[in-house]
Amino acid sequence: MPANRRTTVSQPRRRDLPDDDDERWGYPEHTAAKHEILRRYLGAWLTILGRGRPGFRHSQLFLIDGFAGRGRYVEGEPGSPAIMFERAAQVADDDLVERVLVRCSEPNATNFAHLEEVCRGLNHPKVTVHPTRETFEDVAQKFIKYANTQHPSPPTFVMVDPYGVKGVRFDTLQELLKLDRVEVFLTFMVRDPARFLESNYDQALTALFGSDAWRECAQAADRTECLMRTFQEAVTGQIADYVLPYKVHEDEKQTVLYYLVHLTNNDLGMRVMKEKMIKKSGEMTFFPITLRPKDQLGLDVAEKPPFPSLQAYLAKRYVGRALSFVDLLNEDYPRGHNWVESQYRSALKAMESGDTPSVTIGRRKPLTDTGRPRSAIDNADVVTFRATSSPL
Repeated sequence: MPANRRTTVSQPRRRDLPDDDDERWGYPEHTAAKHEILRRYLGAWLTILGRGRPGFRHSQLFLIDGFAGRGRYVEGEPGSPAIMFERAAQVADDDLVERVLVRCSEPNATNFAHLEEVCRGLNHPKVTVHPTRETFEDVAQKFIKYANTQHPSPPTFVMVDPYGVKGVRFDTLQELLKLDRVEVFLTFMVRDPARFLESNYDQALTALFGSDAWRECAQAADRTECLMRTFQEAVTGQIADYVLPYKVHEDEKQTVLYYLVHLTNNDLGMRVMKEKMIKKSGEMTFFPITLRPKDQLGLDVAEKPPFPSLQAYLAKRYVGRALSFVDLLNEDYPRGHNWVESQYRSALKAMESGDTPSVTIGRRKPLTDTGRPRSAIDNADVVTFRATSSPL
């Protein structure tokens, strides 16, 4: 029987379900939340890339759905191919791109039949939706070969949403991220591998991690967190400059079902994704991975401006340092806090204007157009954290 669309999963789904079993194609709350995040981020990503330089339009953009599945759920809810098409049509209608190609792959015959039917209904003069019955590895390698003949390679967003952990290779992710202007959105399903780490998952995990580093998690107290942390360590710098994972809870008990992992070499893309990810969607909230105690997680989002916890953290973390505001964001965003850009600005302004200022801000434009002292903080403005005589 299909899962109810608006109920959380109360019992673990059987691990041995075939990929085309209807039970896999219910629409639980976490899937709806993931799709909402995809809509938000793709809207921002396509608009940023589509604009390019003033008067410039990209000739083409690529969206790749490596595990497209059926393209819709048992009660008719649209899947990721339709979401990608919807966003692509919007940026095309805004005349920001000449052409968008949406590539959808699905190897299962039953699922692919559904996918083909869905894709036939997605039509736009500037958007081509091309489904194929093949694996993510197949379509990724074809794209890599093609992109390497293009100078520059086309801006590309890759959705990697496997049914488990099989079918995603470290080497393939590395090849994709070597291409300019490629971003990857990966679902890392950790629940079942964490429970059954000693069996069934060794080959798939070794392919994904590019090594046997995952084995160190066999004795960990929290295997799900260990798997994610070890994967993040393995791929940061080797595959992407920025690797930000976000927890997705299976149920009201906050059981971690999977992590959504954003891999990018673009600092703006990293920051935009984080701001989209941590917002609430339905009953789900996405939080960056953190090693802090769970009872501290609420501090970042519960406080009101000017965020005293953020002020205290910044004063301690960056004491004696000077860096641009954007460099501060790029360095601090991946640390796993839930603060975002507007909150950093609010905290820094308060730190600058207090009775005993703990920061100074060197503004490139110290005055407004009307000649008044400028209080806004631009990305290039240099923030200097006051040194203290006692250790913190």
